[in-house]
Amino acid sequence: MKITKSLTFAIGAILYLGSLSLLNNAYAHNHADRSPVKMLLKDLDLTDEQRKEVRSIMSESLKEGRTIRDEMRKESMDAIDEIKDDTHVRLATILSDEQMAQFDKNSQRMEKRREKMRDRKMNDHHKGMGKKGRKDKKRHNKKRHKEHQKK
Repeated sequence: MKITKSLTFAIGAILYLGSLSLLNNAYAHNHADRSPVKMLLKDLDLTDEQRKEVRSIMSESLKEGRTIRDEMRKESMDAIDEIKDDTHVRLATILSDEQMAQFDKNSQRMEKRREKMRDRKMNDHHKGMGKKGRKDKKRHNKKRHKEHQKK
């Protein structure tokens, strides 16, 4: 029952946040006629007062959406941690000490790799990964591939 409620809430929140994300992107990137906000408000012929109130409402909704998204992210990370802990406990009952030690070592290696990839994605995102950035990355990947083949 608890899982069903959580799942229903999560799906509803994801759909809600998805629509807010569109609005958030529209405000963040201000894509003139293509923005979802402009599409929603198209041909409404708003007065200055209405436009002001609509902006206020949309801004509040975006803030609420960000808050919910942050809370959901924290809750999902906590749930993932619980699953990892439970998995670890269950595996410890069937694996030997040496196998568990190797499992832990593999797990740590994977986590470091995941963090490295996440950092790289964030760096690429912040750099903008323009044409030059993509070419440099391709060149770097080719070089790594050649080095790997030599081994």
